[in-house]
Amino acid sequence: MRGLFAEEAPFLLECQPPISTARPLGYHRHTMAHELDRRIVLVDLDAFYASVEVNEDPELRGKPLLIGGSPEGRGVVAAASYEARTYGCRSAMPMATALRLCPHATVLPVRHGLYSEYSRRVMDILHRESDTVQQMSIDEAYVDLTAVAPAMEAATALAHRIQGRIRVESDLPCSIGLGTSKMVAKIACETGKPSGFTLVQPGGEAAFLAPLPVKSMPGVGPRSAERLNAAGFRTLGDVANASLAGLIAVLGPWGAILQRRARGEDDSIVTPEREAKSISAEETFAHDVTDRETLHSELERMAQRIGDSLARSEVVARTVTLKLRFADFTTITRSQTSSLETADPRAILGMALELLARNWQAETPLRLIGVGVSNLRSRHTEGQLAMDELAPYKAQ
Repeated sequence: MRGLFAEEAPFLLECQPPISTARPLGYHRHTMAHELDRRIVLVDLDAFYASVEVNEDPELRGKPLLIGGSPEGRGVVAAASYEARTYGCRSAMPMATALRLCPHATVLPVRHGLYSEYSRRVMDILHRESDTVQQMSIDEAYVDLTAVAPAMEAATALAHRIQGRIRVESDLPCSIGLGTSKMVAKIACETGKPSGFTLVQPGGEAAFLAPLPVKSMPGVGPRSAERLNAAGFRTLGDVANASLAGLIAVLGPWGAILQRRARGEDDSIVTPEREAKSISAEETFAHDVTDRETLHSELERMAQRIGDSLARSEVVARTVTLKLRFADFTTITRSQTSSLETADPRAILGMALELLARNWQAETPLRLIGVGVSNLRSRHTEGQLAMDELAPYKAQ
């Protein structure tokens, strides 16, 4: 079905914003040839939650939107529209703080089911264009076009068509980055937001990255950026041209990895299915909780949710982790690993209650409680039928 709507491509192309292009200035001597022969796209839905809400209620268009918990309690911002971001609002900010910055913003609750349905529509579009799609989150996915586009020119046209289809079929804006690696596609996408299309030509990776601040590189957090800046490394070009010894002195062994990435080198592949490494749930209370029964009830609810998720994914877990945040914001996590794997909510609850008993004193106020499971594996041995599949063949 990859040729579907091909006759509409000229119309869709006319709807696209101008391409921002990093032209090649010659191949960097450290860039491997096979990396230059790939065509990878990152698709990122712009202000996804807010865009969905505008689709559902067009009267919200152009207004600052804050999506998240109640400002009367301890709700936080899950998403902010671009109009709200101009006032300094951002995700993970307390809702009360965001409303002080933008008092005329419209506050909406999070509607997970609705967002998941829109996300599914977009991922279906991507899967119609390529068999190699790696969904990274509800609003972001990598698409490897190498097998379906013989050259970067063809990949550019196909990526434009993807952007147009998402706009036409789901009425959602998105930004797209196209390059020879996942890393370059990711950074290119970020530089073009919102609703941008940024192409980095083969051989132009280092030149594209060079003027960008070091914090633009995925994995460079605020502390690492601060240390790099203090040592005189302000741009990725500075990192690319630095002495390796100088970078290692600042960041340790990771300095060598960062230098390769700053030069545009990344051979990570687009993996069609990303296995979950953990499953978790948590609850921030509107008021501090000191009651044991309330905590037990919350843990039971979370254990059931996690057990249901494990069952749907057909995986089992060995490790249970309890997360506690106290009234003074001190946060601890404690884990327990069993010799047996399970997806049973009762077993998960039992381990969580043991951890609670060992790490919480009665009547100590808690702001948040959470449970997670890890050390996951498939519940079925590879190449072996599940027990319910074996049932019809039991000896009579």
